[in-house]
Amino acid sequence: MAPPFHIDNDEETLNDTRSIVNDQKWLRIFPRCVASKDKSSKFMTRAVFVTFSMILYRRNILRKEYFATNYVAESLKLKTLDFNHQKAQKIAHILKSAGEAIALGYLDEIALVISNSDGKEEAIEVFSFKIHYFPDGGVVAQLNAEANGGCLTPVQKLANLEYEGTASVRDQFILMHRSIAVICQKIMQPLPDRHFANFRVKYTKEAPIDYRIKGFSDSPIFYTHHKDVLSANLGPLRPGCHGGVLGCASIFIEDSSRAEYILNKHIEKAAEELGWKYAINNSLPNTDTANMTPSSKSDDTEKKKTIASKSKSQKRSSPYSKRSDKR
Repeated sequence: MAPPFHIDNDEETLNDTRSIVNDQKWLRIFPRCVASKDKSSKFMTRAVFVTFSMILYRRNILRKEYFATNYVAESLKLKTLDFNHQKAQKIAHILKSAGEAIALGYLDEIALVISNSDGKEEAIEVFSFKIHYFPDGGVVAQLNAEANGGCLTPVQKLANLEYEGTASVRDQFILMHRSIAVICQKIMQPLPDRHFANFRVKYTKEAPIDYRIKGFSDSPIFYTHHKDVLSANLGPLRPGCHGGVLGCASIFIEDSSRAEYILNKHIEKAAEELGWKYAINNSLPNTDTANMTPSSKSDDTEKKKTIASKSKSQKRSSPYSKRSDKR
């Protein structure tokens, strides 16, 4: 299968070997260097596509024939939506369009929202990819954990995370996708045979009021969580001028302590294999982590009921609404 995106890496002439990756498997999808604003946004666009492809595959939301096999490293084989499959191609273009909004600085969050019935706002499971922008490539602000009750949110931690070269970003990407595999295969129960899934986006405050990502339509609310969900942070990505945090919230995580132990055990092992000291914060006490936005103690109760605000101008949903059709 041909790679879903064409990457032109010939213009990269950086001499710092930490800043480039020459692995031909990686270069089939991702840029050689992700330091510049342009290459950083291209990496994030492709990361959104590959990440949600993997989630759709691992959660058995789409049938196997929707996917093709790709490699981004010797140690990471993954399934991505197959551009040669007509129905898969439609979904792939939705993700590609959402990713391209990153280049404009307009995408704040994209979420795969799964519910029990079509059109229902209450989600039984959500995979959310939150985007952060670093205008000059550097850390935006040094945040004090004590100012937030001794614990920084995943996005606050991302704001403190330095870009350390493309090789480091590749390792972050590998660990994130190991986390997806672990949580889908070893922690969460399978989805019910009858379920509905769609993609929803939230825009940044910089987005024009009439801006629309192709393939998405207005929705009165982003999403709300079922009262019984538990949540997990599946890891950060930090290319040169952007950042991303992937989170999962689901009613199919049964035991938070066991889930945290399993996830950390597998990711620490994967990090050791990469020769990279990496600590992933996977606290699973309640729904706050999945919100991935700073919150004060005074509004914690409300945020557990309704995770996203209801600003009509900021939320969009994809008309793609997938009912389970595995046969």
